[in-house]
Amino acid sequence: MDKTLLIIDGMNLIRRQYAALESEQDAARRVERTQSIAVEALSKLAQQFYPDYAVVVFDSNAKTWRHQIFPEYKLGRVPMDDALLDALPDFARVFRFNDFACLRIAGWEADDLIATLAVKAAQNDVKSYVISTDKGFTQLLSDERILLYDYFAKLGYDKVWVPGKYGVEPHQLTNYWALVGDTTNKIPGVKGIGPKTALGIINQFDTVEAIYDNVTHFSERIQGMLAGGYEQCLLSRTLVALKTDVDIGVRLSQLRYRKSKVS
Repeated sequence: MDKTLLIIDGMNLIRRQYAALESEQDAARRVERTQSIAVEALSKLAQQFYPDYAVVVFDSNAKTWRHQIFPEYKLGRVPMDDALLDALPDFARVFRFNDFACLRIAGWEADDLIATLAVKAAQNDVKSYVISTDKGFTQLLSDERILLYDYFAKLGYDKVWVPGKYGVEPHQLTNYWALVGDTTNKIPGVKGIGPKTALGIINQFDTVEAIYDNVTHFSERIQGMLAGGYEQCLLSRTLVALKTDVDIGVRLSQLRYRKSKVS
């Protein structure tokens, strides 16, 4: 039987649960309830996936390499409530008490740490389940040993799902997003190019370099959109592409989950 690694996008889980409790007026009580619900979610996930290894990954508070090369990255995103931000160390302590390792590295987004963990696990024939609503992880689904699961929608996603959603294969997504951008993270893409146009372009030439090397193959309208956008496309692709080679300094054995706790 395959070994399995459960990777939870910690802030994705916590912030959504915290937001669902907006009717709670007492700030401390809201945090306490979120913590309780989060622990319950981890327990349910452990029972569902019965993992050999498990880890909850958190974002760093510090600015990341993406902010350094593109200061507008995530500009305008609603900041986390101070009460929740201050309580994050308590969340980590409770998660560890419940046998879930927690990981955070200064200067790194959880997305890059999660991608690195999943890819390295796959290289060692360990199947990973990434628990997040962030569709950015779909770029990892080329490898059948990596799956994405939305805890809130109770839906799983694999490489077969990607073409039906985007019209491209998982390995083409970063080039596709380089064209259409990512409004959630303020990544620009190419002005005027939406999903339908991007799909037509990618289906002819599936990398930014190939698109611009063959720009005369496109209509004058599309050539006009692409004109002068090469560097921005490259930047956008760099920003959306997840790092899979972060020096995490953690061995898989350190993430072992004691299955005896799963009832």
